[in-house]
Amino acid sequence: MRQENREEHPVPERVVETVIALGDGRRQWGTGYLIADRVVLTARHLVVDANGTPGRVAVQGMFSSESLSAKVVWTPADTTIDVALLELPTPLARLKNVCWGRIDGGRPREVSGIGFPRRQGRDPGGARHSDQLWGRVTLQPRRNVLSVDVGGATRRAPDMRDGPEQIPRWQTSQWGGASGTALFCGPHLVGVLSRDADPDTYDGTRLHAVPVSAWWDDPEFVRHRQRLGLDPHRYPVPDSTADTTAAASSLTRTSTEEDLRVAMAQQISAFTSGWHGVSEEADQALDVHCSAVGGEEYARNAQAIPITHDSIHAYYLALSPRRLVITGPSGSGKTILALRLMRQLLDMPGQPVPVYFNLAAWRVPSADIRRMPADARPAALAKCFEGWLVDQLLENDLVVTRREASRLVAGRRILPVLDGMDQILPDTASAEPFSPGQNAVLDDLVCALNNYRDIHGGSRGAFVLATRARKDVESETCDLSLPEGSVVQVERLTWRQIQERLESGRGPRDQETNTPVDWGPVLEDIAAHGDQSVAARRLDTPWKLTLAEWAAASRHVRPAYLITDDASDAEVEEKLLASFVPSVHGYHSVHTTGTSGKNPQQAMSWLTVLAQHLEQSRGTVHGVPLSGREVVLARIWPVAGTWRVRFAHLAVHFVPLVLFGLACVIAAVTGPGHAGDFFTGHWPALTGATGTRLKAAAGLSGALLLAGAYFALRYWPWMPPTHWPLLAFAQRRTQGLRIRRGPRRIVSGLEIGSAIGLGVGMTVMLACGWVFGIAAGAVVAALFGWFMEAKVGLDRTLSGNFNPEFFWALDMLGAAVFAGIGALAFPLLDYSWTTGLAFGGCFGFVLGFGFFLVPWLRYITAMTLARKQLPWRLAAFLDWARKAGLMTISGVGFQFRHQELQEWIVRKGPPSASA
Repeated sequence: MRQENREEHPVPERVVETVIALGDGRRQWGTGYLIADRVVLTARHLVVDANGTPGRVAVQGMFSSESLSAKVVWTPADTTIDVALLELPTPLARLKNVCWGRIDGGRPREVSGIGFPRRQGRDPGGARHSDQLWGRVTLQPRRNVLSVDVGGATRRAPDMRDGPEQIPRWQTSQWGGASGTALFCGPHLVGVLSRDADPDTYDGTRLHAVPVSAWWDDPEFVRHRQRLGLDPHRYPVPDSTADTTAAASSLTRTSTEEDLRVAMAQQISAFTSGWHGVSEEADQALDVHCSAVGGEEYARNAQAIPITHDSIHAYYLALSPRRLVITGPSGSGKTILALRLMRQLLDMPGQPVPVYFNLAAWRVPSADIRRMPADARPAALAKCFEGWLVDQLLENDLVVTRREASRLVAGRRILPVLDGMDQILPDTASAEPFSPGQNAVLDDLVCALNNYRDIHGGSRGAFVLATRARKDVESETCDLSLPEGSVVQVERLTWRQIQERLESGRGPRDQETNTPVDWGPVLEDIAAHGDQSVAARRLDTPWKLTLAEWAAASRHVRPAYLITDDASDAEVEEKLLASFVPSVHGYHSVHTTGTSGKNPQQAMSWLTVLAQHLEQSRGTVHGVPLSGREVVLARIWPVAGTWRVRFAHLAVHFVPLVLFGLACVIAAVTGPGHAGDFFTGHWPALTGATGTRLKAAAGLSGALLLAGAYFALRYWPWMPPTHWPLLAFAQRRTQGLRIRRGPRRIVSGLEIGSAIGLGVGMTVMLACGWVFGIAAGAVVAALFGWFMEAKVGLDRTLSGNFNPEFFWALDMLGAAVFAGIGALAFPLLDYSWTTGLAFGGCFGFVLGFGFFLVPWLRYITAMTLARKQLPWRLAAFLDWARKAGLMTISGVGFQFRHQELQEWIVRKGPPSASA
């Protein structure tokens, strides 16, 4: 049975809005789908009146300004089957027939559809905005119903906060108006959306649809199906859990999204782990409260929802469109609120995968875009933004191939959660009014966000943006010109929140007595003066409160100092920042394993070098955009001097290459293992086969030296091609490698030892013979396999060599390629093809290892030269800093826990620590 149409659905051009005039002068809107040139499939209750009589129906395409009359040609005799066929007088477009799908069994399938829910509103021309529906569908055979789990609440039950005028609105489904939406599993049409499931039973997260099997055998439908030339077959929808080729090919998108969900869950956990670092209870973020300060017209369905850590997802899902800007003063918890929203959305099936992006790495648009006409630039900037999202997915190793990343972005299967706009704002603390022309980079970004659309280009695309308030005062709101989006502001902590936190004892304990800190003076000040107290003013954000807790626990600052009138607010904050690193070091140098430095001064010196390096390298450097926030080990090497490191790298390349080239020449002239004859001058005549071998050895040595010089002197080391489709099967996420369990360390050590040992063994064998070669290779393999993995294995993991399995695959690929070349080339040198096969395989394995080792070797060279400024095992120090709460993990790099901490270190760090 052949399927004639395998295009992916739903297609926006096929979606239509249906309108029927009711007898009392009212009209009813719904959704339909063109399943053929002149045939629309929709829900029955949208095209009949209260008596069940078909009415006069008009349909209008999503991108059409005209409506057409449609005739109801079929509705089932069974009125419980909520489906209908409409026939148009003229075709809206030349379309292929859709494929009907049959769901067998009770396993859930991924479905999607496009409908016109009433909450989307209309544009000035009267066209209703559409929305994409994703969910998991399950067949209930006894009831002949498809249950569609959409994850987010479709409605909310009224509560005591709602007034009488709000209750009817809450009782209206968020998907009202989307009835009639055609649901697709890949290319197969499997059902028609009908109604909400019982909200009391399913808490408003489930919809009901009519499966194709419910009406397939209806005699009238069969007759019309034949008359209209519709597809006469139903095709089985592959089971997502079946181990078949068809299922695997159709579920590429789903498996990619699931991998992405797991990766983002790991990243969120890694981002916030260790922020208090004293107990699981202390790691719980202090809850915040927010208030809507802009875009209220787009949050009509969310006005009664309080915005806290626990309810931010409900507020977001009620927005239309789902564009949320989170603003607030520095340290108020904007990033934590955005991460909490991400964590909640990750657990909701059917929702796009929320992905964290740091806007500090925003790519400056090309000059060609800037020269475009004004009317063409917005669309080009939106494309530039989408391309940047794709690049970030790849650079942070969240997906494997560019094709997968492009599909996720183009299909709007990811929700961009954007942070770090503070890095490109002109002056977030300035009291001067902000002019959009001040910063062309920011203007381009805002324009790109404004024109970022949904999958079909109609409504505004969804995203979440966290940015600092303009003047860093509570009354200041975000003034970014983002249309059709809701703006919420994180409020400062109230005196009651501060009081409850200090009284709870969940913060760090006194480092000398291991008892809760005595906050008596501060609590007395809060109890006496409430919001007017000095403590409430100086500890009004979670970040300031955290600084105070650590400073008091280490006794660098007495609690009474926090409320003294002898110091200004700025002086108190300065002292809290100055005591943070020593306070954290005093606790975690004892309780946390890792490289922490001999004393707080040394740790502070290392952090200063990193912070100043990030500040100096911000921007585009040799074609690579650097955010100025993330410490990526593969790009940290300029801290030791760019030319200094590259010349040292060149020397590191030349020494083994010269020795190997010399060994090849010895083997070519006097034969393998006859170095004595070579150096004593007992050479044969350099003619015939010997002359040819000498030329080949010299050519190979020269080529290796030229390649070594090129890769050593280029500015950015050539990174491993982790996105080659041929090698995609071996790529993994880096977050799991930070655990580095035993088996993986053994695999990594074997790869390092075998490659280095094989290279040394080949060189010695060519010069001194088999026995010495095998002995030297075995000793070197054992020593290097243990030493390199045990001492700098973590650094290798984080400096560009992400996965031992991946590099085993690259090494074996090199071995296979050069084994074939050796088998073909060695007979030309009067050697057997088996000798060429063996030599080429060994040479390719070592070459693959060395070729893809360049980023790590550059990093090790730089760390060796920067021993006075940074620890040699920098990754071990960064990992300790993460556990101690000084750094966080961001993608494949580290960043300072708070931007204010990084800025203070740059401003106040010891000048002698600067690289």
